[in-house]
Amino acid sequence: MDTETDMALPTFLSQIGKSLSSPNDLSNLFSFDFSAPDLATLQNDVLDKSYDISAQVQSRNYFAGDWPGFNEFVVSYVTFLRDVDPYDLAESYPLIEKLFTDLQVAFSNRRGVILTPIVGKLAGFVTTLAISLDSEKYSNGDEISMDVHARNGVTGELMPRTSELAKVLLKMFNSIRGERMTNENTEISKKEVILYVAVLLCRAYFKLNQPSACANVFSNIHTANIAFSRYPRSQRVTYRYYLGRFYFLRQELLRARAHLLWAFNNCHSSAVSNQRAILTYLIPSNLLLGVGTRPQLYGIAGETLREAFGPLEMALRRGDLYAFNAHLVTYFDWFVAKKMFLLLRSKAEIIIFRNLFRRIDVMVAASTPPLESGSKRPNDLTYDDLLVGIRLSTRQYDLALAAHAAIASPDSPAILPYSNFAEMSWTYDDVENICISLIDQGFMKANIYARSRLLRLMPSGGFPRIAEVWGTEGQISGDEEAWMDR
Repeated sequence: MDTETDMALPTFLSQIGKSLSSPNDLSNLFSFDFSAPDLATLQNDVLDKSYDISAQVQSRNYFAGDWPGFNEFVVSYVTFLRDVDPYDLAESYPLIEKLFTDLQVAFSNRRGVILTPIVGKLAGFVTTLAISLDSEKYSNGDEISMDVHARNGVTGELMPRTSELAKVLLKMFNSIRGERMTNENTEISKKEVILYVAVLLCRAYFKLNQPSACANVFSNIHTANIAFSRYPRSQRVTYRYYLGRFYFLRQELLRARAHLLWAFNNCHSSAVSNQRAILTYLIPSNLLLGVGTRPQLYGIAGETLREAFGPLEMALRRGDLYAFNAHLVTYFDWFVAKKMFLLLRSKAEIIIFRNLFRRIDVMVAASTPPLESGSKRPNDLTYDDLLVGIRLSTRQYDLALAAHAAIASPDSPAILPYSNFAEMSWTYDDVENICISLIDQGFMKANIYARSRLLRLMPSGGFPRIAEVWGTEGQISGDEEAWMDR
């Protein structure tokens, strides 16, 4: 064997020594493409010869022996090549986990900046593998099934690889955040991968049903003083997708929509699966903010999202509470798995009543003859008008038992989510309470005359646009997140 041309272990270690001043050249040596000729040759050499790997690495005296973490990482990589089974990565995962952990330890050193490209290469591979293996073993890839376990608080147990991975990624993230530049290799910074590690960490947290843990990630990224536009578009899109989902779960819908819309508009048109992932949360954000979803978006969204959200949007626009809630029941498991069931249930009802009352106003105005004087009639709605509309909207059926039967399964929570699904008997008091809620929340501008059982709308703008109402709640505060547009 010609050691000058074939990638035997001594050659490989020698090339590492020559590449210590070039992070990219160093990264090229640590390959994970098992079809690459050099990697196959190195792997065969390590398998054929009984090397004392640790002794071989120590003999190179990298960094004058002043960086033991680097040596340990090299040993882990060579050991990984020797023992890995490329056809059974589940069995080989402990090797991969140790390699990644050793990389994190080495990376945390003040000299770790030279490992930045390797972190960028290995972190995504390990994250995808950990999540894939956990999902395959414990849920057969069934997100709904996983969520049933998540509701019982055992997701960490179900996804042990992902749970441990998140701990390592967090240490990497903190190492990048606390970087102190040295006089060596100042042309590269750990912050080159801070956004990538952040999105991987968020991905792991969401899979672990721990989205609140992302708050620390977002807070530190916001104060990291990075130029967002310098990072690859794919990373920026993914970051704002997770940020949008985070705000969605916190019911900060204006912020959620702003980030999800940016992510969708900047997502490559060929990445249909990514577009659909974004639309999964952008469509309900639009729905609850009173922003209609364009037909072409439903075309991109695919059958699942059309069937999930199309009937909801139609029922909301028509002010049809019965149809809206009935559809929520039909897709109960799906909405719960997406962490949006309670949000839709709690936020939509007041908007449905707003749209219902607006429809009643239009119908009453159309059926009321003008005054003989030609002047405009007051925009009055009687409690009787509104009561009839509410009874039609809710069908006057108690669907609690039907709802429970629709979701009943061994994995369903032992609750009746629709114990008050529809009132058996609506009263004038109910009408008045709904009117008060609509006025207090800004969805309707009117005066209530309780003794006359009358609602008098403002001469104009009695029903402000829903998006305008949300816009007055101050959920977005000026330039707080403007750095992402730079």
